[in-house]
Amino acid sequence: MKKGFFSVVMLLCCGFLFSGCIKSSPNVTTINPSMSANVGSYNFIAFKTVPSTIRSQVRDTGTTLVITGYTADKVSPRDRIVLTVTKYTGLTGTFSIVQGQASATYYHGSSVGVALGGVVSIQNVSTTNISGYFSFTTQDNLSVQNGVFNVGLP
Repeated sequence: MKKGFFSVVMLLCCGFLFSGCIKSSPNVTTINPSMSANVGSYNFIAFKTVPSTIRSQVRDTGTTLVITGYTADKVSPRDRIVLTVTKYTGLTGTFSIVQGQASATYYHGSSVGVALGGVVSIQNVSTTNISGYFSFTTQDNLSVQNGVFNVGLP
């Protein structure tokens, strides 16, 4: 009987000890990630927007920011816009697609529209989010205009 009681007491003490070791997470402000643009005469509205970063280890130590917006259109559920900013430093700026500072791609069904010209502009970087605008023209002359995005930090 004493052994069972002692085991229960030790188990409870260990539970209290380890529960006290859990770090409290800070209050995180949640944003509503978004992306929208005019793609030709189509109004692209993303239902899911995902930011990420990729660190290059091949030629340099730069970081590439990637922002992907997935469409909410049920007719074309695979449509998406992918924006990248090469050598992202966490600062605001306007990045040229022609000069190789950024890139953009519009996926529609099985076709892929790679941007030949345009810009990706990061207007605001805060402790919780990144926001900006974009516009570009693809190799098949599809115009993507009035694009805006707002995402959490990757």
